[in-house]
Amino acid sequence: MNRTSIAWRPNWPALLWLVVAAALPPIPAQDQVSPPRPPNVLWIYVEDMNDWLGCYGDETVATPHLDALAARGTRFTRCYMPAGVCSPTRSAVITGCYQTTIGAHHHRSSRVDGDWNLLPSGTVTLPQALKAAMYHTFNLGKLDYNFAMPADVLYDVHRGGMNFDRAGDLTRLWQRSLDEQRPFFGQIQLRGGKNRPAKKVDRSAVRVPPYYPDCELVREEIAHHYDCIRKTDAEVGRILDELETDGLLANTVVFFFSDHGFRMHRHKQFLYDGGVRVPLLIAGPGVPKSKVRDDLVSGIDLAATTLSLMMPGAVLPDFMQGRNVFDAEFARDHVVSARDRCDFSIDRIRAVTTSRYRYLRNFLTDRPYMQSSYKDSWPVTKELRRMAQDGELDAIQMQFYGRERPREELYDLTDDPHEIHNLADDPAHRKALEHHRRLLDQWIRTTDDRGQQPESEAGMRAVLARWGDRCTNPEFGPVRERLAAERATLAKVLILGDSISMGYTPIVQSQLAKEAWVLRPKENCAGTTKGIAKIDDWLRLEGGDFDLIWFNFGLHDLKRVLPNGRNSNNADDGRQAEPEVYERQLRAITQKLKATGARLVFATTTPVPPGGVRPHRDVDDPERYNAIARRVMAEFEVEICDLYGFALARRKSIQPRVDVHFTKHGSRILGEHVAGEMRRSLAR
Repeated sequence: MNRTSIAWRPNWPALLWLVVAAALPPIPAQDQVSPPRPPNVLWIYVEDMNDWLGCYGDETVATPHLDALAARGTRFTRCYMPAGVCSPTRSAVITGCYQTTIGAHHHRSSRVDGDWNLLPSGTVTLPQALKAAMYHTFNLGKLDYNFAMPADVLYDVHRGGMNFDRAGDLTRLWQRSLDEQRPFFGQIQLRGGKNRPAKKVDRSAVRVPPYYPDCELVREEIAHHYDCIRKTDAEVGRILDELETDGLLANTVVFFFSDHGFRMHRHKQFLYDGGVRVPLLIAGPGVPKSKVRDDLVSGIDLAATTLSLMMPGAVLPDFMQGRNVFDAEFARDHVVSARDRCDFSIDRIRAVTTSRYRYLRNFLTDRPYMQSSYKDSWPVTKELRRMAQDGELDAIQMQFYGRERPREELYDLTDDPHEIHNLADDPAHRKALEHHRRLLDQWIRTTDDRGQQPESEAGMRAVLARWGDRCTNPEFGPVRERLAAERATLAKVLILGDSISMGYTPIVQSQLAKEAWVLRPKENCAGTTKGIAKIDDWLRLEGGDFDLIWFNFGLHDLKRVLPNGRNSNNADDGRQAEPEVYERQLRAITQKLKATGARLVFATTTPVPPGGVRPHRDVDDPERYNAIARRVMAEFEVEICDLYGFALARRKSIQPRVDVHFTKHGSRILGEHVAGEMRRSLAR
């Protein structure tokens, strides 16, 4: 089963259908005056960004567009996201439900066959509800939801990719709304703290919080974040200008918010203020102007607020745990945030934030805060680990970078905004501690926190498949043992290839799951030059001794490169490996593969579409290089799979763009074909 085949299993609650139908303005007769058109709603949804903005009192960088947005709307000073990392937060925000209630709490889960998470019966996403009510829906950028839901079920228009500089004319997103006079709900995702802006902020002028050491690399991270904020402000200005140009701004409610805090340790992925408190600006028709709200708001309230703005008077559906922040009776005495598995690091933390305190409960005290993570290779991570090891961090900094963590933490946010003085053992705050314990216990029960159960076997296997040896938590041990026992009975298959094979490998693995253990290097095997250098390492993967090796080299060899090896768009530059070099290197690689005794299958290089791909590749070169490969394979009596011919015959449907890569549908088609060819080869 695949993500697309799961798509259309919507289970709409009857209540929501009634709400939608009741909320829609009646279609007037020709002699009737049309009712007021509901407003559009646009979410400007930013990655990895704290509220270090001018309108929040931080003048380190100028943020004129965001300051102006705040001035014509409402600024929330205490909006807390339900998680400190993107995919659980995004899953919660789009449904108006805690990620822990809908089973979407583990980061980057529900991404591969066998590990699909379906939303609970009766739960639907905000864009589904609005799309069903005939609102135009669109999204620009990532989705990152931890549940099975294809983009076309949610959005009339979806354009992936997070490079806003190349987004082009934004009118294309809402053109249908203009043409059909329908209000829209849209999302524009910005890279925020993941941007790569020019360095303009003075590194020596930034403030370093006490939980970090004041060193060059930490200052670089903080200053970089300010540079990212500066760039984000300019991007927001562009979005608002295009809305104004198209005559839409006056009737559009704009939300600006981030999924969590900036990328540094203790912020992103964690539940302190720096990780879960985010900027939230809302401006547009029906929204109070020049207002500042200091009350508690949760990220799950954004869906409920949007639904209420677009469908005034509608009763929110029962499944939705969020609330309309503009309702006269809106009030939260606490908000809850959760940390569960992040990538390959298993954890469980819950945080309760009230007007004065934050209470955290660490369920897994056998491991440090600073477990291994995707940030391990960063210079700042290496430096902070070294400083902790060498005793160069003070007691406050070692609270996070040390080897131990307490079961409970309690911070007075008024007197201790940096959250560095744990009051959990302070008798003077005993009543507050017990009160927050009760709040969390009640929340776990009433919301059915699914973090109480371990992650599914399928989920753990998916994590192991993606991260391999980086999965060091003890919970992975039994799963590894079961996998090893199963794999001992299967054929062992190695795939060596470029990004085309990286696209279809997961499909092959799923198709052959009961017949073969299919693996490949994590890296892009690229061309024969890299192949010569890395082939011995690849053949040792998981102990080597393969029954079948499926390999391809060519698409990288024939691309144009500069003298320094970087990609080139100029046809006059040389290829990465000219034909005679390609032939020599492919022959050497094939000789090494032949010596393993495995059955070999060479897959021909897939087509280069006309129109000028980047980096430059000649349209005729795949056939030219494939002819060389056929000659080499004949010498070694290696079987050939004509993937070029297979893809060429289906190019319009699986490779429709001027791009050597294939659509997701195209990768699936290729994967199913490759799996069939492998199955036949293994049976011989």
